[in-house]
This record gives sequence, structure tokens and C-alpha cells, in this order.
Amino acid sequence: MTKSKPLILITMGDPCGVGPEIVLKALIGGTPRKICRPIVVGNADVLTKTAAKIGLRVDIRRLDRIDDARFKAKQIEVLDPSGGSPLPFQWGRPTARTAAATRDAVKRAVELCLSGNVDAMVTAPINKAALQKIGFPFPGHTEFLASLTGSKEFGMMMVGGRLKIVLTTIHEPLASVPSILTTDSIASSIRLAHAALSTWFKVPNPKIAVAALNPHAGEEGMFGREEAEIVLPAVQAAKKEGIDIDGPFPADTLFRRLSEGEFDVAVALYHDQALIPIKLLAFGRGVNVTVGIPIIRTSVDHGTAYDIAGKGEADPGSLIEAIRVAVRMARATGKPVLKSGRKKE
Repeated sequence: MTKSKPLILITMGDPCGVGPEIVLKALIGGTPRKICRPIVVGNADVLTKTAAKIGLRVDIRRLDRIDDARFKAKQIEVLDPSGGSPLPFQWGRPTARTAAATRDAVKRAVELCLSGNVDAMVTAPINKAALQKIGFPFPGHTEFLASLTGSKEFGMMMVGGRLKIVLTTIHEPLASVPSILTTDSIASSIRLAHAALSTWFKVPNPKIAVAALNPHAGEEGMFGREEAEIVLPAVQAAKKEGIDIDGPFPADTLFRRLSEGEFDVAVALYHDQALIPIKLLAFGRGVNVTVGIPIIRTSVDHGTAYDIAGKGEADPGSLIEAIRVAVRMARATGKPVLKSGRKKE
């Protein structure tokens, strides 16, 4: 960690989506520049054309190395993995070339973070389907980052307003969740939540709650046995490790209790269980934090929004909030949240 404002890399995301637009809008505003030294990782030509299309007057300066950055006001500096080559693109129409550019920007940002010369990275949205068409073997950013950093136990934490929620399963079909959940995977999420709150958010002894899978937390087995057979053993194991943990609690009341400050963080068991309260109470301000990897990475809580790409309508609020959270984490520590030999279930 540098003693001056943290150096933050911001990946451009899918060139055909709203990523370039929200990056430009966020960086011409005042907040990010007041708290960090931002460098965009992406295609400078795409950013230049996007600025012209939506009517933004901005000076875009391409960098060959991060050491060349000057961080001048009203200038956006771009580290371009392509070396400055133009990238043909159309808003809303991803291609193999735009997908490859998306992947390469993320990979370059991770490499720089691992080098120790960068404090954190913030990512704009990607198109998972377009990436998989070029052989991208990961369901999303989180798994790609874990692979690039050699992380075995990792996860996603959503942050929005007073809510912090760690997901046990991420991009899994709902029908598959009961068979995928294990006591070990839930215990892993509990440890990740504890480590993230302790290390990155400076909560000395975070109070953690775990959501139930079934209505009424199974109602003593009437509505399901997962709480008794899978979730509760993970809670009990975490307690033995000295973690302040309770649950499983019915999800229909847990997130209200979390929003009122009764707990510091919750562990959710599947994607929408976590994302619905975040997007209900902090829509446009939610942030995705990757936990369990040896670098700081935050991201927006929305997708590529092809329907409004190139129209000047995209809201940079989530990206600005993601930058704020990354800076807060970087100022707390630049160390990894958790290293473990256990494999993420």
C-alpha cells in the first residue's frame, strides 16, 4: 500500500456494453479522483469513440506502463493491453474480438495487482455468454480471478448500504442448490465472511448470521432437513473456531435484522437469496467484493445493459461505490483476506 492515495485499476468491461460509458462518467466526476489515483485498463480507442458518441469532452491518454501515469485533472489514463490497436465494435453486439479484449484487460489488471505495484482493481461488467463462446471456461469474474490468483477457497460478498452478504453458491441453477450445498462449503463461506469483515472492514469480532434454505428454517424438519443436516453443523463448527455465528435463520426475516444492524454480515446459500435484499435496499449502489483471493477486487452489481449501451443513459453510481469500497479496503490493508488449501465447493 502506498502512503499516498491508493492506485486503483478499473477494467473497462465489455466494450459493447455500458462499461466504457460508466467508467468515463465516474472518472470525469469528482469523487474517485479525490480518493484514489485511477488508471483504466482497456481499449483507448473504444473509450475515445464512446466519449464522442455520448457527448463527453475528455482527454484520454494511452499508457504503455503504469509508471507513466501523471494523474492530471480532466485526463483519463488508459493502460491498453492491445498496445493501442483500434478495436472494431458495435454497442449491444459482442464479438469474439471484443470478448477477448474483455478477458485480456481483466488478466492484465490481476497481473499488476499480484506484482504489488497496485492497491486494488475495480471491474466493469462483462458478458459471460460472449466469453464462453471464445473458450472462456469460467462462469464469471469470480472464478476467473480465483484461477488467475491460484486461490482454492474463495467467494463473493455483496455490499450495499448497511448490508454485507457472502454467497455460498454463486451462479448455480436454483434446482441444483440443495444437492450442491455441503457443510464444508457453508463453513468456508462463514470463514470468508469473518476474515473479510475482520481484515478489510476492521470489525474486531464480526457477528455473523447464516440464512436457512427452506421456509421457516425447515420448521423442525417439516419443510426440509437441510438446516439440521447441513447448515447447523457448519454453524457449530465455526463456533468451535471462535467465530461469533448464529443461525440458520429464516431468510424472510434475517435480512431485515441485518439491515437494522443486529448482525455485521450474513451468509446466504444461493444467488438470489443474497441479491434480492441488496438490490431492494441498495439498488444502483451495490458492490461485488471477491473474498478469498490475495488481491482487492470490487465490481458493479449490474450487467452490460446492451439495451442502453451507447445512448448516454447509463448510471455510474454502482461503479463509483465500487471504487469507494476498494479504496476503503486498500486503506485498511493490502493483504489477502484468506489463504487456504481447502477447495471451494
